[in-house]
Amino acid sequence: MTRDLRQFGQLIDRIYEGSTDPGAWQEATRSISEWIGSSTCAILTPTHTPEMGGFNISYGLSPLLNEMWATKFAAQDIWAIRAIERKLVIPGNVLRDQQLVTEDEFLASPWSRDFLAPAGFGRILTGIVFAGPENRDIPVVVSCLRPFDRPYSEQDAEKLSLLVPHISRAVGVMFRLRDAEFHVATSRMALDQLPHGVLLFSDDGGVSFANRTVRRILEIGDGLRLRQRPDDKDLSDLVAGDRRQQEALDEAIRESIAPDLLSTRHFARAISVSRPSGLAPFVLNFSSLGHANEFGVGHHAPRAVAFLNDSASLCRIDAGLLKSAFGLSGAEACIAELIANGSSNEEIAYARNITVNTVKTQLRHIYEKTGTSSRARLIKLLLNLTDADSGPQH
Repeated sequence: MTRDLRQFGQLIDRIYEGSTDPGAWQEATRSISEWIGSSTCAILTPTHTPEMGGFNISYGLSPLLNEMWATKFAAQDIWAIRAIERKLVIPGNVLRDQQLVTEDEFLASPWSRDFLAPAGFGRILTGIVFAGPENRDIPVVVSCLRPFDRPYSEQDAEKLSLLVPHISRAVGVMFRLRDAEFHVATSRMALDQLPHGVLLFSDDGGVSFANRTVRRILEIGDGLRLRQRPDDKDLSDLVAGDRRQQEALDEAIRESIAPDLLSTRHFARAISVSRPSGLAPFVLNFSSLGHANEFGVGHHAPRAVAFLNDSASLCRIDAGLLKSAFGLSGAEACIAELIANGSSNEEIAYARNITVNTVKTQLRHIYEKTGTSSRARLIKLLLNLTDADSGPQH
């Protein structure tokens, strides 16, 4: 048992390394596959190929098989179809193929006959990582595959269920740390450029860093603030205006710094903090960080991260101004506003029901019309426009 727990702890840390290093997922999926006893493992969006704004990070699947899935067979995934039909796509759910389709239905399907069987696969164990707004309502799953003659057991499902909350946190952090150019921010300077709020916590629960967005949001003092510690000028405490909400915040911070490996909070379980002004409450999502991160060293090296969401502070840009000043079309003006609020090309494609390539084409037109040459410069221009027009509208 001690050996198993040590191996499990090492696996969890590999997963959290993926939150700030996308390249670490290859090793993490390999370790997950070995721990479950599978031929392969993938973290993917089963209903959306990369061209549709999704992704697929896999171990043990050939490039040819991934290409076949993306171009031909994704829409024939009988497992995903049945899970959606039966309303089983719920964060935290862990499902075996036996719960989704009968063996006869599976073996008769093109998904099995033409795609999986030639590759030597026939059984799946899948955990629902996200099924809501954390990834633009596109489901994210972790799936393990085996040959048909090696069905997964309830014990296998229990092992994967222990991993899903940790995967949700690591993937959730990776999503939130993407910058305007879709790179993962891995320095404090890069965190300052993100449009949403980011806080880093040291091992004793103190806030060691709050990015520019957080400082702007909290300086108003509307139900949440930072209080500098008198004995350490480099640390602050996150303070809520309500005792019950303060207790919930403190518990979430403690749990993120030292998570229970066998029972941890899913990334989607956010903390809500009400505001005396009556505006929409603040929402905070918490996660642990891998021991190997580049946000700090020494006593104040961050051990956890929180993302502060303030829906009342979304940037509103006058579409008429964009049309008259720069000649943008209605569609281009809409995309410009989404970009100003930090949306990626994939998120814009999903919101506008268009392809990522169409977004890229329209973005090139926006660059040409506005005289900008990069996403970062476009965002700076757009934010300057809101400042000149009495600031963002709440």
